[in-house]
Amino acid sequence: MTLGRTTGLSVSAHLSLVGRGAEQAAIGTLLDGAVKGGAALVFVGAPGVGKSALLEWAAARAGDKFRVLRTVGSVTEFGLPYAALHQVMRTILRHTNGLTVHHRLALDVAFGGTSGASPDLYTVAMAALELLAEAAVERPVLLLADDAQWMDPASQQVLGFVARRVASDRVVLLATNRENEPGFLLDATIPSMGIAPLDTESAARLLDVVAGGLDPSTRSLLLDAACGNPLALLELPRAIHVSASANPNQLALTARLEDSFLTRVGELDAVTRTLLEVAALNDSDDVTEIAAAVDLLSSGDIARSLDPAVSAGLIAVDGAVIRFRHPLIRSAILQRLGPDRRRAGHAALARVLVGQPERSVWHRASAALRPDAALAAELERHAERSIERGAPANAVRALERAAQLSNSGRGRRERAYRAAVLAYAVGRLQDGERLRRSYRDLVDGEHDGLRYEWLNELAGADHGGDQRINVLLDLAAGAKAAGDDELATNFLRASALRCWNLLPGRPVGRQVIAAADRLAVADKSTRAELLAYCSPLDSAELVRALIAEVPAADRDSATTYRLAHAAACAGAVDVSEGLLIEAAERLRSEGQLYTLGRALSLLAWSALRRGHWSHSVAAADESTRLCAETGQSFWEASSLVAHAAVAAFRGDFESAQNLIARADRLDSRRLATIEAATLVARGAIASGQGNYEQAFACLAQLHDPAGGAYHPAHALWSLASLAEAATACGEVTAARALVAGLPPEVRETTSPTGRMNLGIARAVLAAEDESDAMFAKALGINMAMWPYEHYRLLFTYGRLLRRQRRVRESRDYLRKARDGFDSLGARPLAERAREELRAAGERSDSHTEDIWDVLSPQEIQIASMVAQGLSNRDIAKGLFISHRTVGSHLYRMFPKLGITSRGELQRMAAEHNL
Repeated sequence: MTLGRTTGLSVSAHLSLVGRGAEQAAIGTLLDGAVKGGAALVFVGAPGVGKSALLEWAAARAGDKFRVLRTVGSVTEFGLPYAALHQVMRTILRHTNGLTVHHRLALDVAFGGTSGASPDLYTVAMAALELLAEAAVERPVLLLADDAQWMDPASQQVLGFVARRVASDRVVLLATNRENEPGFLLDATIPSMGIAPLDTESAARLLDVVAGGLDPSTRSLLLDAACGNPLALLELPRAIHVSASANPNQLALTARLEDSFLTRVGELDAVTRTLLEVAALNDSDDVTEIAAAVDLLSSGDIARSLDPAVSAGLIAVDGAVIRFRHPLIRSAILQRLGPDRRRAGHAALARVLVGQPERSVWHRASAALRPDAALAAELERHAERSIERGAPANAVRALERAAQLSNSGRGRRERAYRAAVLAYAVGRLQDGERLRRSYRDLVDGEHDGLRYEWLNELAGADHGGDQRINVLLDLAAGAKAAGDDELATNFLRASALRCWNLLPGRPVGRQVIAAADRLAVADKSTRAELLAYCSPLDSAELVRALIAEVPAADRDSATTYRLAHAAACAGAVDVSEGLLIEAAERLRSEGQLYTLGRALSLLAWSALRRGHWSHSVAAADESTRLCAETGQSFWEASSLVAHAAVAAFRGDFESAQNLIARADRLDSRRLATIEAATLVARGAIASGQGNYEQAFACLAQLHDPAGGAYHPAHALWSLASLAEAATACGEVTAARALVAGLPPEVRETTSPTGRMNLGIARAVLAAEDESDAMFAKALGINMAMWPYEHYRLLFTYGRLLRRQRRVRESRDYLRKARDGFDSLGARPLAERAREELRAAGERSDSHTEDIWDVLSPQEIQIASMVAQGLSNRDIAKGLFISHRTVGSHLYRMFPKLGITSRGELQRMAAEHNL
């Protein structure tokens, strides 16, 4: 906190901080580096610990070299979407001329300036990022977001989005968040710093400056009571007569501070107290509307009524703006405000704000004492507008209050259910849980009960097994009978996903498909999903056919993603890769980061299996970032493991192990799919390092029905790798037994990926007198979709021929394998192929590294998009970064590649088929 006057709780620019050297140094480093690039930092601490003071110090330190933008959250802030964001952006809106029409319109709609198509939240976030980048061209921007935990959800999410992406822009974002309070800026991907109470020496120094001359016993009492809290050290000396007359340990520090503030409020006259109460209730800092609410119309009356509160150090008035000196003052007033006076204050504000319906409706809702059908309907319309403006999280509260004000049981149930579903959909799990419990008490009838069961499924409380899947199937039948086809399909999809993620290969999957037949599910995309999740190995051809029957014109982004997921689960990687690329493009254009993260994770695996490793890594890298940002730990882990597998194939074992370790630390619920995929990556590491015993042990676990990684699909797709490891470590007999013990639907699979793996495994594990015939049969498979497996088969057969002293025959296979591994970047196997060739009497020079290997995954993405002729702004829009960040990447890429222009990059990309 600051040295200085006890009459004010804010920080003056000329005053210094006490005991905050580390925090000041961190801020100084960020500000000094802003000439080259930006950064973000969130200060987290208890009330009064000095978080706001640090922001004020940062503003003073920045001086005129920075454009300082401010926004402050308020405990009374209502569900107005983007309210806090507008507060920080309004002074730079003139820079929107530098934005695309799409982004200008997104901000206009989000801020309520115009009507238009609903912008996704992330489109608004991209527009905000670009606007900040434009404003930072003139001079660096310092964005201060105080009490972020109280900002409306949409603004918090946008600020979090910006915080993760300002590294290449001259923007420094500093925010504060109360400890033990949730907030979208409290994220592992955003740097944070905990603010502790002052140490003993600093606390004593601050107290001596603000209240020098205290007698030793009082000084000691205050130091003990303050516990190093700077606000307490400034405030408690004011109420020394109160503190000295009572045991300071009887109340928590926050309560003691609030009591101190309330003592001061109580000394004011009735009009001034009423003004402070209305100001505490208001969602704006406008003096005029606060004064009007208490019938103060002349400027003289307003000034005379506010001056006592200003002199008491409770508020500050700057022109037409009133603000409390500290949030605890506001919260103290609100906590002691009785329900009648609270409602009266809201009613008064509603009358003043009659011309601002979005704000007025909230005050009327807060003032309402009994159900009001018209008000409930208006709140529901407000929720609809929030959704249209790309802020669905803000709509949750509006729907909840609309439910409470509904005068019919049906209205309460409909709105409460919709609020709960929306809360889960936007990741507000605490709100979802509260609303789910509330809806349980409203259930009246079978259909309501079915809806409550769907809320239970969204909550994910019971992962269950066969029993839960059977329950879901019964619920689907009930929903169908009740005439709710959408709910019935939701239950079916949920049961099918459980089959894929938790119980792959179990007979219950066939029960799900049978239930879909009984319920006459006709939608082709839904049937493809159910078949792929529940019976992927013997339904692959039917899944392909169903996907092919869905016309491209009928595929929106959601349908394209669902079809791609089905193709991926059925092992149709050629179909899934194309659909996922299409889905990703659409999801990018729509700003749907949540689903885009999932699509990119699936794309990483499909591209991996097709030998498109650079694209796989780029997709996995972006998916990891997006899934971390949107709170999808399962998909984040999946992407990390895909990235690890590619790193292992390329021989970067340390990176592969680090990526798996990161995936292990995530709460991805350790579903069978993740456990199996992780073992595939671990097997690749072990095999690449020559530890074939460990590789075999890893891959064999996928075949064990008693293990947590049992997954027939992943087991089949890695069967060729298992066979290779088995022959190298002497486990041929065990591997043959595994193949012989495969379930009939696996041995007779219609999946091309499955048949390919079976063919290779049978050849690799064949007896010596059968090996030539089995290898010839395996080599006859069209393996264009699986180049890595194809080259590995050539290598294995060439090595076998050399060991049989058929040296001349072996060379051609080994040479093709070497060249193929080189083209993929599979360094460990390429080197082994060279060793075999040298042993066969043929010289084999070292491979020249691919020029793209010097680029990061994101740089490869940018290079490929430049090759398509996209501009920096187009690339930025697709990758959800600012166009200046794209320019920064290109600036660093050109020297790496030895080029100086986009044209050279395009030619190079074309030559290397990027």
